[in-house]
Amino acid sequence: MKRALAVLLAFVGFSAFGIGTFSGKWEATVQLLPSASLTKNVLTINYTDFGWTFTGELKFTSAGFDSAKFGVSGALGPFSLKGNMWFNAVTPAYLASDLATSFDLAGLSLGLTVRHWTPGNGRWNYEWYPDTDPCAGQTGESFLQYILTAKVDPISIKLRFADCCTGAAFQDLLVKVTGIGLCCGISLNAEFSFTKAGFNYLKLSGIEIPLCCGVSLTASVKFKTDAKEVTTGLEFAGFADACFTVYADALKEGNAWKGIDIYGWKIKCSLGDCSYFEVLTALNVEKVEEILDNPYLFLDGEFEYMKLGFCGAGCCGGQYKVDLAVYFSQTTGTYLFGITRIAADMSIPIMSNLTAKVSFSSAPTLSIGWVFTF
Repeated sequence: MKRALAVLLAFVGFSAFGIGTFSGKWEATVQLLPSASLTKNVLTINYTDFGWTFTGELKFTSAGFDSAKFGVSGALGPFSLKGNMWFNAVTPAYLASDLATSFDLAGLSLGLTVRHWTPGNGRWNYEWYPDTDPCAGQTGESFLQYILTAKVDPISIKLRFADCCTGAAFQDLLVKVTGIGLCCGISLNAEFSFTKAGFNYLKLSGIEIPLCCGVSLTASVKFKTDAKEVTTGLEFAGFADACFTVYADALKEGNAWKGIDIYGWKIKCSLGDCSYFEVLTALNVEKVEEILDNPYLFLDGEFEYMKLGFCGAGCCGGQYKVDLAVYFSQTTGTYLFGITRIAADMSIPIMSNLTAKVSFSSAPTLSIGWVFTF
């Protein structure tokens, strides 16, 4: 009791004398259908003083206290620093930590990040997802990852090494080049990825060819070892952007190219800052989900969806967002025209510091949540 009172008095004392400032956020999601459960409950508290910010984040689930994160960020001379540490609150046990620093000088930016985690804790740190655990399946007391970055326009480099208790070894390399001039005012961006296993992918994007009357042709292509993704589109000045994406792979016999195996396509028309209409059709659902890295994109039997997203001014200076989706089956759907389910995601500001979130599907699923800042 005395310890709790001392902490409370210290908190009031800091606030009263204006030493630093406190802020925070509370995010929660409650699933009501098909069964009631707490799917997300995160409380974040920040304390800022003398240019440094100290952060505490607590995560809860329906089972109770889940994990805790503590962080600090600030500057030390010309260097910016940021560090975090995660703990499993159930065991309890240490999970992971990272420390990042960066330095900018005359247009050159250099950075170093070190990650440390313990194996067998059942999860690769959620902050680092979708990075793949470079030491998955390895044995050892603790693992390390080193990330080196360098950037000087128009080139940026990211180099990673992993130490799985056997010494540091090369993991992967990512090189990006922006604004490569071709001719006639046409330029492109290039992105190259190389891993320990060899070539990963090459992506060429940002190509925009002016046609006429405010209409431009856009194109990008991503080459992988086992697939190729081609995206083309039309930009209409002052109205909307229409983008057409094809998911496909080349059919080869020896060194001969025999054709293209099309897995599916997507058409997306942007109607404003956050308004759009989108249609995705998958001829090969498994391949499309693999390319998009989303194994839960479709339910059993589904192959196509149509989405409509729009937004508008909400109260208190906020902005509401609504995403509506209709999914279709390959055979016979539950509803008219082969429709299997209808889904909606809504984010509605109620006050300047409170936003309500609603997610609905006729599967049926229903979740409500909120984001409260203070």
